[in-house]
Amino acid sequence: MAILNEGINGGFTGKVGSVIGYRLNGKWVVRGLPKVSKKNKIGSAEQKRSRAKFTIMQQFLSVMLPYIRIGFNLEAKLRNISAHNAAKSYNLIHAFTDKDELDYTKIVLTKGNLPGAESPLVKTVENGLLFNWVFSKPANSIMADDQVMLMAYQAESNQTVCMYSGARRKSGAEILEIGQPTGLAYHAWISFVSDNRTAISTSQYLGTCVF
Repeated sequence: MAILNEGINGGFTGKVGSVIGYRLNGKWVVRGLPKVSKKNKIGSAEQKRSRAKFTIMQQFLSVMLPYIRIGFNLEAKLRNISAHNAAKSYNLIHAFTDKDELDYTKIVLTKGNLPGAESPLVKTVENGLLFNWVFSKPANSIMADDQVMLMAYQAESNQTVCMYSGARRKSGAEILEIGQPTGLAYHAWISFVSDNRTAISTSQYLGTCVF
């Protein structure tokens, strides 16, 4: 719908058929609407591929948004975008196989410059997953108080179990409690965040454990 601003002989604002009217620098302007290409509307093979990957990544990240908001917070501030968009942007580029499937080994859930876990391991225990790492006293002893961040993702159910602020780096171990055993495999990641939340490590993928 368009609106006549100065009577039948004046200009108009809005859409009329295939044209749109508006005022620009004191003058009334009328321009045609761009034609939508049938090819672009349907999408090329590459466009369809990109949309499919976008959907896969969107679904994956949607179940761990609070974790991502912490994990990509510092990276997002550097780029002046949201943490979710920063995580999605990085993983869309780096975390797909040649067959356009998620490559869990390359997925990054936290990103920063803090040192990661030294020789990290994960295994199944009675009530969940036990994460271990080596603690070598760092030159900067403040890092001893970094807190561990843990993520376990179950692909078939698209569900997560996570820990935002766990044991200190100096402790060398933490258990991520899951609850009742499911007999399914969980993908596992580990990171560290500084005690004052001003630094974070890039997450490390530790493989899968059946619980």
